[in-house]
Amino acid sequence: MKSFRETYESLKKGQRDATVAAKANLHKSTLSRIKNEVIPPKRDYLWSLAMALELTMDEADELFSSCGLCMDSQYHLTDSEKERENIIKDCITNGRYSVVELDIRLYEAGHQPLGNKGTK
Repeated sequence: MKSFRETYESLKKGQRDATVAAKANLHKSTLSRIKNEVIPPKRDYLWSLAMALELTMDEADELFSSCGLCMDSQYHLTDSEKERENIIKDCITNGRYSVVELDIRLYEAGHQPLGNKGTK
């Protein structure tokens, strides 16, 4: 199994990390710390990266698996978290990769936006 870093590098298709971080609504330092295994990636960050990298659901699953997580494993999520992830999956499945558009949908449904920019 490939590491997160190897998987991420193969999926980013030559994009610069700064570009990916901006599209994912993540601080550059967060992406760097995840890549260097300083911190484990949260599910939310993986969804942000899947959107920014415009991954298919299979590629997103590969990204999750590289961290030892199962994308579809929702048994430990609340109903609200499941609903939020279903909105994200719908965007990915339908090729709608705008994080801004997704964040509007999440906000309208009463959920937190993706990423960590703007948070403390």
